[in-house]
Amino acid sequence: MGKEKIEKKGVGEITIYTLTDCQYCQLLKTTLDKLEIPYTEVDVDINILMGDWIEEHLKTDSYPVIYFKKREGESIYILSHTDLETLNGVRIFNTIEEALEILLQYYYEI
Repeated sequence: MGKEKIEKKGVGEITIYTLTDCQYCQLLKTTLDKLEIPYTEVDVDINILMGDWIEEHLKTDSYPVIYFKKREGESIYILSHTDLETLNGVRIFNTIEEALEILLQYYYEI
């Protein structure tokens, strides 16, 4: 899937948890901006409590962490790494391109 803009209205809310100096976080944000996909950013270097929550509950310290909420009660975390035993409500990516592909599938209901 290329980075061309999809002429379909997206559905859901995207929150990206980032680190201030994270190059992968920057790449993800830049790409979403180019695709004109709205998102909320939470920098866990500033919001330390949220970073602690993510690391404790999602068992990861790899960023970015993407949270996608389609509608009430229907959401997913997209992570690059986790030590969670069960992956219910969690998708794993290996590259930012793969993270975008997963996110766009949910966002555009592909």
